[in-house]
Amino acid sequence: MIKPGILILLLVTSLTGCISEQRCQKRYPPAERTETFVQHDTVTTIKDSLIPLPADSGLIRALLECREGKVIIRQIEEIKPGKRVVPFIGLKNNVLTTGAKIDSSSIYFAWKETHIRESKVQVKVIEKPVYTVTGFRNFLIWSGGIAWSILLALIGFALVKTFIKKKLSL
Repeated sequence: MIKPGILILLLVTSLTGCISEQRCQKRYPPAERTETFVQHDTVTTIKDSLIPLPADSGLIRALLECREGKVIIRQIEEIKPGKRVVPFIGLKNNVLTTGAKIDSSSIYFAWKETHIRESKVQVKVIEKPVYTVTGFRNFLIWSGGIAWSILLALIGFALVKTFIKKKLSL
């Protein structure tokens, strides 16, 4: 008959092969590789602005005189030409005043700004090996399961038998 000490020893030795997942990760770290990618992002921004233009004016001042019933220019006193002007003319007390004036304005100006951002991305790839069970290993797995079930059945049978003997002997 199997003694209880041998049974406990058999149970302890069968469980010593177990290892926790944390200890397994420390002993056998997974194979990993780091890949670095350079990523280029193009960002286009449309911007606009108003460019103010200063006021512009022009001026002509001249002295006129009348000879034989006709008005003639006797002397030009001042000339100021303008860039974008609308002319005007005025005649007062035999003085002709002409000129042009334009209000201040602005030009709408739009442009695109393009920026290229470069960023490095590191990716860790953990490679897990794929294990396949061969035919012989599959046989060992099934035969071990059958052996354990037979062993547990025998131990259960022996315990029931000893329990019945103790009850009947009392």
